[in-house]
Amino acid sequence: YYDKVDLDITNKEWAKNLSFTECNLWFFPYCNNKHYIMICVNIKAERFEVLDSLRHKDFEKTYKSMAERVVQYAINYMKTQFADRTVRWERFSWFKLEKVTQPDQISCGMYVIRWMRHWEGKYNSALTKDWKRIGLINEERECLMLDIILDEENLERERIMKEATKYCNMKNKKKELKGRK
Repeated sequence: YYDKVDLDITNKEWAKNLSFTECNLWFFPYCNNKHYIMICVNIKAERFEVLDSLRHKDFEKTYKSMAERVVQYAINYMKTQFADRTVRWERFSWFKLEKVTQPDQISCGMYVIRWMRHWEGKYNSALTKDWKRIGLINEERECLMLDIILDEENLERERIMKEATKYCNMKNKKKELKGRK
């Protein structure tokens, strides 16, 4: 997958105002066979962190070579950004999060989004076990969906809102008709 993606962001317009030298955590979501994991380059802790909500025991076989390629892309890019800062990549170790197991087979993407919001290089209170409950994951899913739809930058916002209103009106009319019968 990453062989086909342009990871050279040095000339990208959106990246020109970013200060990468101030970042200590770099996140790389990765999808393998419909399962998302997070690879984090933790500069401060000198670790490559693999966050997998299903805690695959076959990490070495399934993900390690891909994770190493993603990390190599990151290192190559970071060398251009951290030219004035010594980062000893050879000292970095691999860390695999062992505490999270998602309660279903479809919420891995939600875990990756949550990690990007709350991961600080260690298991913290924002990643507590109570998030294993499907109800909380679904609430997060709904909030994320609404954030995207209602965002002022969403060019499709007005069209979606009109369609949603039409749908709700239609659904209410069907209920009315059903109630009259």
